[in-house]
Amino acid sequence: MRNFGAGGRQMSFGGMGLTPGVKILIIANAVVFVLQTLFGGGLTGRVGPLTHWFGFVPQQAINGLEVWRFFTYMFLHGGMFHIAFNMFALWMFGSQIERRWGQRTFLIYYVVCGLGGALTYGIFNLAGIAGIIPMVGASAAVYGILLAYGLTFPESVILVMMIIPMKAKYAVLVFGLIELMSTAAGSSGGIAHLAHLGGMVTGFIFLKLTIPSLSAGGGMGGDLGGTWRRWQTKRRMKIVRPDKSDQTPGGKGNGGFQKRGKKSEIDTILDKISREGLQSLTDEEQEILRRAGRK
Repeated sequence: MRNFGAGGRQMSFGGMGLTPGVKILIIANAVVFVLQTLFGGGLTGRVGPLTHWFGFVPQQAINGLEVWRFFTYMFLHGGMFHIAFNMFALWMFGSQIERRWGQRTFLIYYVVCGLGGALTYGIFNLAGIAGIIPMVGASAAVYGILLAYGLTFPESVILVMMIIPMKAKYAVLVFGLIELMSTAAGSSGGIAHLAHLGGMVTGFIFLKLTIPSLSAGGGMGGDLGGTWRRWQTKRRMKIVRPDKSDQTPGGKGNGGFQKRGKKSEIDTILDKISREGLQSLTDEEQEILRRAGRK
């Protein structure tokens, strides 16, 4: 898939280069894939010992309380095409999301989506043959990233299957419906559609719980990145409100007026962050935020 900016402006793959969090994830997946191959899995397409020990097996992970499998399965893959597709999608969509959210928030979201995909798959596959077969891959987390991309850059155009141009917000709906219908139809072909769907649903719930505008009906067209930065800044900041005794002119009252002036100044800075991002702040504005955060 190739992506283009809104209004026909072309954007480069991955928004020009790897971001730190995406780089860490790609390197980790590549190293694990090499180890899989060396131990008899990976490129061979067989279930090697690493997949046996660290893949997500519902009955062992849930009934057997082998909880590490909820996390480790995300770094295992079942072949070259599997890892190549996931890492390509992670680079192309994840890099732009990380630039908006920052490394820490991006990695937390990635892991949460992966955990949600495993939990969803495990709950519905405890019984039967699927409950003892290992599931591997970063796809659940990547589908969560795809959802975040569609919410953050809804008007961007991507080429689905390198052929069909489609706005990101519609592409997300199409991919979600494909996974939903595939799950309902019981079709598999070796693909864990339920985990993909679980990753997307978990990502949406995570964003609804953490992004106020999304909960208030901001929907897919809002600037999710700007909203996230503003919410994070407000959450970490402690605003000192003036006491009633400070609201009289002169003496101590002047301090109250100064505090109200500072609060107005801080609100103006927060609005600027929402519109233009943290990088737009001057040194003086950054110092004002730092002082307010220490109070």
